[in-house]
Amino acid sequence: MSRPDRNDHSLNNLQAYSSISQERGIRLIFALIAISTLSSGSARADDEAGQAPIMVAENATLPGAIEIEGDSLQLRMDRQMRAVGNAVIRKDGQQVTGDEIRYDMQNDELQVDGNATITAGETKITGPLLRMRMSESIGEMRDVSIEFKSSPPPPSNQDSSALLNDDAILISDPKRYLEDNQSYSAQQKTSAFDNIRATAKQVLFEGQNVKRLKKASYTSCAADVDDWYIKTNSLELNDYTRTGEATNAYVEFKGVPILYTPWMSFSYNNQRKSGFLAPLWGTTSRSGFELLTPYYINIRPDMDATIATRFLSKRGVQVQGEFRYLDENYSGINNIEYLDNDSMTNQTRYYVKLSHRQNFSDHWSGGYNLEKVSDDTYFSEMATRIQVTSRVNLPQTVFANYNSEHLTFNSTIQRYQNLDNISFVYQRLPQLTLTYNDEWKGFKTQTGAQYVNFQPMDEMLNAPGGSRLSVYPSVSYPMKNSYGYITPKVGVQSTQYSLNNNIPLGYSQEFNQINRTLPIVSVDSGIYFDRDANLFDKNYTLTMEPRAYYVYIPYKDQSRIPIFDTSLNTLNQNSIFYENQFSGDDRINNANQMTMALTSRLIDSETGIERLAATIGQRFYFEDQRVTLPNASVNTRKSSDLLAGFTARLSSRLNLDTFWQYDPERSNTERNNFLLRYNPEPGKSFTFGYRYTANTLEQLDTSAQWPLGSGWYGIGRLNYSIRDSNAVQFLGGLEYDAGCWQARAVMQRVQTATANANTAMFFQLELGGLTSIGANPLNVIKRNIPSYMRTYDLPSIYRDQNSQ
Repeated sequence: MSRPDRNDHSLNNLQAYSSISQERGIRLIFALIAISTLSSGSARADDEAGQAPIMVAENATLPGAIEIEGDSLQLRMDRQMRAVGNAVIRKDGQQVTGDEIRYDMQNDELQVDGNATITAGETKITGPLLRMRMSESIGEMRDVSIEFKSSPPPPSNQDSSALLNDDAILISDPKRYLEDNQSYSAQQKTSAFDNIRATAKQVLFEGQNVKRLKKASYTSCAADVDDWYIKTNSLELNDYTRTGEATNAYVEFKGVPILYTPWMSFSYNNQRKSGFLAPLWGTTSRSGFELLTPYYINIRPDMDATIATRFLSKRGVQVQGEFRYLDENYSGINNIEYLDNDSMTNQTRYYVKLSHRQNFSDHWSGGYNLEKVSDDTYFSEMATRIQVTSRVNLPQTVFANYNSEHLTFNSTIQRYQNLDNISFVYQRLPQLTLTYNDEWKGFKTQTGAQYVNFQPMDEMLNAPGGSRLSVYPSVSYPMKNSYGYITPKVGVQSTQYSLNNNIPLGYSQEFNQINRTLPIVSVDSGIYFDRDANLFDKNYTLTMEPRAYYVYIPYKDQSRIPIFDTSLNTLNQNSIFYENQFSGDDRINNANQMTMALTSRLIDSETGIERLAATIGQRFYFEDQRVTLPNASVNTRKSSDLLAGFTARLSSRLNLDTFWQYDPERSNTERNNFLLRYNPEPGKSFTFGYRYTANTLEQLDTSAQWPLGSGWYGIGRLNYSIRDSNAVQFLGGLEYDAGCWQARAVMQRVQTATANANTAMFFQLELGGLTSIGANPLNVIKRNIPSYMRTYDLPSIYRDQNSQ
C-alpha cells in the first residue's frame, strides 16, 4: 500500500482503510481529491490544515463510503464538494449523476442541477433537479420519469406469496401442496415485469425503499407504447414489499378513462397484498348483468380471505366470502354465498362449502367436506360452469384415516343433498373399511373388510336399508421372469346383511338376514416377445405381449339382496380383467371364464418413448352369466364384445387415442371413442373427439386455441349431440395480445341438469399482469380447452411471432 500520487486524476474506487472511522474516511477522500486537483487550479486545499498522508486501497470496500467523479472537482473547507461535467456520486449501490453535483458533508445534503439521474438496482429515476439527504434517502425531485424492473424482494422466511394460488390439492395433501408451492414461489421470485415506468410532477423520497409520486401516471407498457395508464393524485411505491398504493386513481385505456377508484393497491412482482381487486362484470341469461367487487385480505403467507359483493340486475345483491389456510399438517377452504332476497323467486338463497383436512400424526389423518345449497335450482340459476350446474348430489362427509406399511383404515360418515329428485343415493352412516397386505416367502396376502350402514334419503319412499359386512381374504403367488409371469390367486368373499324394510310381497321376515359366501379362484399369465426393427431409418423395439386371465366363482342366488351401491362395470380394456364385473359388493357374478388379449408396442430405441400401441381382447364364458341386477336378463352368450384400442404418439405434437367395442353376434358396434390432439407449440392447440354408445349417445367434441395473426387468437369448444341434434355445450371467443395488455371476449352456453340452458358472456381487459377489468373467463377457458395457455404466459418468441 502507498499514498496516491498528487498528479493522479483517476479517483474511481478510492477508499480509506476500514480501520479509519466512516466519517474520517469520507473526509479524507475528499481532501485527497482536493490535493490531486490542486495543480490544475480547479480546487484549493491548505496543507497546513493538519491532514496527514493517507494510505488507501484501490479495491477496498467500506460501507457508507462515498465515491465521486467529475470533469472538474472542487473541495471547500473539507466539507463542501462540487463536481461539474459528467458528475457522478456513489454510495451503497446507489448512483447519482448530473451536470453539476454539490454535496455538503456536514449536513449530508446533496443537490444535483441538470439531467439528474438516480440509479439503484433495476430502478432509474430522472429529472432536471434533485435535493436529497443521502444517508436517509429523504428528498425530492420534480418533473420525473421512473423506469424499473420488479426485482425480487429481500429474502424472508415468511415470504411464500404463491402458497394459496391453487386449490387443486390444498385439501387432499397439504404437505405436498406446501412443498410444491414453496418451489413455485421460489421460481416466481426470479421473475420480473420487463417494462414498468411512471411519470410524476413531483417525487418525494421518504426513506430507502419508499417513494411518493404526486400527479403520477403508471404503466407496464414499453417506452414507445402509451396504451394504458393508472393516473392518480398520489402514488406510493414500496421497493421492499414491491407494492403500490394509489389514491383518487383511475385507469385510462387508449386515452379514455374506464375505471375510477378512491383507493387501490397492487403488487408489481406477483406478491399477494391486501386490498380491493379489480371488479369483475359480465352477463348471463338467467341473472342478467352482474358486477363482482372483491376485497382481498392477506392475513399471513399461509392464510388469506376474500370478501365480495355480487350485484345481479335480475336478482339483487349477493355477498360472498372465502377463507383459506394452510400448514404442513392441515389445510382448509371455506366458502359462503348469501342472497337475502332473490327478486325473481322471493326467497333467501345461499351456498355453503366447508373443507378441512388434518394430519394428526404420521399415520392418522382426518377431515370433513360439507356442501349445502338453499334450493334445487341454485347452481343452474346462479352459476355458469357446467361442472357446477350439472351437480345433483352434494356430499356432506366427515372422515378419519389410518395408514401404515401393511394396514390402512378409513371411517366415513356421508350424507347427501339431492337436487334433481331423481338421482338418489344411499347415505353411509357410517362406513368402515380395513385393508391389510403382507408378503411371506413369495406369497402375497391381502385382506379387505368393510362395514356400511346404508340409510335411504327421506325422498326414497319404501326403499330398503340396513347394514352390510363384507370380508375378502386372499393369497396369491406371483412368479415373474424377464420373459413372462404367472400369478395364481385364491380368496373367499363372505358378506352378511342385516336389513330393514326388505320384505317384498311374498317374502317373510327371515329375508332381512342374508349371508353370502363365495370362493374366488384366478390365474393371471402373460408372455413378452420383442425384436429390433428399423423404420424410416430409425431403430425401434417391437413387442408382442399375449395375456390370459382365468376366473372361477360358483353361482349363488342373490336376487333377494337389495342394491345399495352396485352397478355394472363398463366394459373396457381394464375392466375386462376384473374378477367381478359389478362394482360394489351387492352382486358377485358367477364366473367360469377366460380373458384373452394381445398387445403390441413400437418403442423408440433411443428415447424409450412408446410411439404406437395396439391391444385387442375378448372374454370367453364357459357357462351362462346368471347373476344380474334387478330387471336385467341372464347373459347366455359364450363370449363378450370384442375390445380394441390403438394409441399413437406420432410426435410430441400429435397424439391419437381410439377405442372400439364390437358385438360379433349382432355384427354391431357398441361403443367407439376417438380423440386426436395436436399441439405444435404453446398457444396452438386443437383437439377433436368422437364418442358413440349404441342407443345412448353420439357426440362430437372439439376445442382449439389458435393464433389468427396481428396479436389475435381464436378460442372455442363445441360439444354437439348428433343423437339429439343439439349443442350440449358451446364456448367461443377471441383474445387479443397487445404486449402490455390483453383482452378476451367469451360466450358460453351450457345445458344444465336442473333447469334450461344458461348462456353467459365474459369480457376481460388484463393490463400487463398488474390488474384486470371485467369478468374473468380464464377458469372457464382452461376447463374447456385442455392445452390452453394465457397469451401473457406464452414465451416471447411465440408472442412476437404471433403478433406479426
